[in-house]
Amino acid sequence: MFRLLIPVTAATLLLAGCGGSSSPSASSPSSPPTDPPAAATSSSTPGPGGSAPANTSGAAPLATADAAGPAASAGPGATTGAAASNGSAEAAFTEAGSYTYDSSGTVTAGTTRDASGTATLTVDEPAAGQQHSVLGTDQGRTEQVVVVRPDGTYLVRLVITNPAFDKDFRPSTPVLLVPEPAAAGRSWSWQATSTDGKTTAAVTAKVVGRETLTVGGESTQTIVIDSTLHITGDVTYTGQMRTWYDAAHRLAAKEHTKGSGTFAGAQFTTDITSVLRSTKPS
Repeated sequence: MFRLLIPVTAATLLLAGCGGSSSPSASSPSSPPTDPPAAATSSSTPGPGGSAPANTSGAAPLATADAAGPAASAGPGATTGAAASNGSAEAAFTEAGSYTYDSSGTVTAGTTRDASGTATLTVDEPAAGQQHSVLGTDQGRTEQVVVVRPDGTYLVRLVITNPAFDKDFRPSTPVLLVPEPAAAGRSWSWQATSTDGKTTAAVTAKVVGRETLTVGGESTQTIVIDSTLHITGDVTYTGQMRTWYDAAHRLAAKEHTKGSGTFAGAQFTTDITSVLRSTKPS
């Protein structure tokens, strides 16, 4: 599951930076949100546009392709990714089950703390054309609902729950998380405002290359995405993120996030890397 680029780590970063645990552990998921998205201030520009950090990783560039639209062979109702292997539309989603991420790095909020720990991503079976997942820690959770279309994976809803604040983002129309095809130079941007009207998240992202990682002892091809996250309002945060996205399993194989922000007048900085233990769910 490609987490909103308030993603596998960024929501946890906010928790840790605002007094949450630096060693998160899994918590049980709640039932997926079932009510339809409510209108919220949002905009989405899934096509070329936006900005992102330059490719400084040394990642090999992807072959160029038309960045303006979906794959040429994908028509209405077409499936992509894992679906090609068995013809199942639901296989285009992330395989249901639990996935573990190991994190390392630091969070500074007055003093610097070790942010090492684990987080568990629990992914539900697809239902009614959507898929719900939850990233659980001992201080809170982030829930996400996505839909997979021929031209990419889109966010329908994001809920962040923790002791410091609760935020519910429901874009009036789904916003792009990762495009297909993820061609070199492909960029996109969007923003959404929380249902309480107090917090706005804005993302710009760009595909910068590809790398082969070892995940769970297996070689895994990943797409490298650089993104910038700006959160404004009663919570502020600016983060630079690099995501190594495993398109075959629709999972973030690795993420590195570095940023700073404020909450309730307190400043914090984050520098955290999260790594997927295995692409096979438990």
